[in-house]
This record gives sequence, structure tokens and C-alpha cells, in this order.
Amino acid sequence: MTPAEAYERFLVPAIFKPWAEAVLRTHPPARGDRVLDVACGTGIGARVAAPAAGRSGLVLGLDLDPGMLTTACAIGASPDGAPVRWCRGNALMLPVGDGRLDYLLCLEGIQFFPDRAAGLREMRRVLRPGGRLVATMWGAIEDNPAYHAVAEGLRVFVSPDAARLPPFACTDRDVIEATVRAAGFTEVTVSVETLRFSAPSASAFVEWVAAGAPTIRHNLALLPDDRRQAFDRAVADRLASYETRDGLVLPSTRNVVHGR
Repeated sequence: MTPAEAYERFLVPAIFKPWAEAVLRTHPPARGDRVLDVACGTGIGARVAAPAAGRSGLVLGLDLDPGMLTTACAIGASPDGAPVRWCRGNALMLPVGDGRLDYLLCLEGIQFFPDRAAGLREMRRVLRPGGRLVATMWGAIEDNPAYHAVAEGLRVFVSPDAARLPPFACTDRDVIEATVRAAGFTEVTVSVETLRFSAPSASAFVEWVAAGAPTIRHNLALLPDDRRQAFDRAVADRLASYETRDGLVLPSTRNVVHGR
């Protein structure tokens, strides 16, 4: 199973699909909108946006990772929604003309940009006047206890560098709002919101994350069996307070961004 396939099989149903549905339910594209999903991954944002945009709309999913796009293409989209097209491209050089789009979506992607300000300026460039930006960025790692437990385990059993998880590179609400405004957006709001997701166990969650994140998988592979078992026990101990009869129920926190 490729990392993209693992991401789609485990993390999308548990975490990323519920977030896409919640955000797009609150901030949907309009019928007929031309939508771009930047850093689309395996395409859950584009697939959720397509029914809202309707058959008169158009949705383009863009990602730099060909493996993610291969998986997205294999899934397809709803026949009742806007047509969805997939494109490999760089978020810092969007292959779209000035002012061509109505709605720009970016779910959990901006924090990975090598230059966030430049990426946001590109988003502003391709949107028409009055066009909308809807994005999510992870909240503080302390407010995402499943990932916090993995990070602390990596810090103790691998290294401090291994504990610096890239999704949490930019989580401060005020910094995010200032960066979006500086890129030329107005009516900017950033709300901190929380959903809950389920996992069968702490060890299952670790396997989900490792399968979809090659760096974490590599770091865990460096551990001998006894250290890996100790890592799993440490993660489980940190998450014990979230246990239910059916497994774990864990909070997942995001900064939800909206601007024009």
C-alpha cells in the first residue's frame, strides 16, 4: 500500500473527510462556482465541494505529489456534482490566469508551503474580485492529543527533531490572520474549531499515521522491537483518558480561515 493509499484508507475517513464536510457545510461554494482545491491530497475537499458547485460549476484539484493525484483519480467524484479535474502543480505558481476563480479551498495545506505569504498571494491572484478563500490549518498540537502523544513519543524514543511534526508548523491564530490579510484578503476570519474522531486503539492510530507519513514511518523503523513496544505503550498511556468501550474518541482542532 502506498502512502497515498494509506492516507485515503485510514486518515481520510477518520479525520479529513469529517473536517471537509464540516467546513464546506458552513462555507459552501455557490452553484456554478469555479473552484480550486489547492494541495488537494487524495481529493476529499474537491469531492465534497463538487455537489455544492453543481453541474454548472467546475472543480480543479491541484497537488504536487503524483501519488496523491493517482489515488484521487482512481476514486472519482459524484456524478451529480460539478466535474472534477486533477492537476499536478505548485501552490506557489498556480497554473490559472488572474481572476479566473470564484472559490479557493485549501485544507491542511498552507502550513506546508515553503513560502506561505507567496502561496497566499497566488491564491489572491487567481480569485476574481469578491472571490472566496476557505482554508484550514491545524490548531496547536496540545489541542490535538493523538498527534501530541505521537510527537512526545518520538521526542523521547527517537529525537527532538523527529517530534517536530510538519502539520503543526503554523498554528497561531493571530499569525495566520495577519498573513492572510497581508496577502490582500479582506473580511478575514480565523475561528478555532474542534471535532472528534474515533480510532480503534492508540496503536492503530500510530499505524495510520506511520502508513501515511513516510518520515514518521522511517523514524519508527529505526527503533528496535523493545523500544518500539515501549513507544506504543507511552502513546497509549498518554491517550488512556480518551478510551471508551469502543476505542478512542479524540479531539481534533483546526484554525478555519475565511476571506475575500
